[in-house]
Amino acid sequence: MKKLLIASIVMVAFQAEAQFNRKLVFVGVRAGANFSQLNTNDLNVARPGSAVTDFLKNNSNYRTGYVVGAYARIGRKLYIQPEVLFSSKGGTIEILKNGASQPVNVDVKFSQIDIPVMIGLKVGPLRLNAGPMASLNVAQGNALGDALKVYTTQNINKTIEQATFGYQAGVGLSIRSFNIDLRREGGFSNISQLNLQNNAQFNSKVSLWQLTLGMNLF
Repeated sequence: MKKLLIASIVMVAFQAEAQFNRKLVFVGVRAGANFSQLNTNDLNVARPGSAVTDFLKNNSNYRTGYVVGAYARIGRKLYIQPEVLFSSKGGTIEILKNGASQPVNVDVKFSQIDIPVMIGLKVGPLRLNAGPMASLNVAQGNALGDALKVYTTQNINKTIEQATFGYQAGVGLSIRSFNIDLRREGGFSNISQLNLQNNAQFNSKVSLWQLTLGMNLF
């Protein structure tokens, strides 16, 4: 009787695992940390209404932020995975003012709604994926819900015009319903009109490493 019970449990476990592996669509959530920096390529910034010009230099310091969102994975070995993420990013930039001998470090932080579409290959528990990403800025002081309301109610062409574009690529590990992902993110578009101080603005590209833990809900 005992052997029969053990055999039944093992059979049920194998059937559950086989059914899990046969699933074609997974929907889940993921959250984790961003380690980002801004690349300015020594751009010059002219302050509005002033002839004073500051010189910006890249700083190797990374700013730690957070990322949280949802995904849908469609496919088994070869899959497509669209996602919607709320992501906190930024970096530290060195500003060398005219006449100054020492640069001043300025911290920049901002939030974006990221929409990556990943194409992946699953080999056992290991996943390799990469794909394009569109990002929409969330104005400082605005709630996420307010930003989503604006972007989803206005003309789609205007939303596309306001988006910046980049990519994500990385590796992942899937253990049953849990997923660990490490990704590299880079920008194709400049992130514009970030305020530093005294309304100074500049163009810059963001790059980051992203580490997340995800879970398939169904």
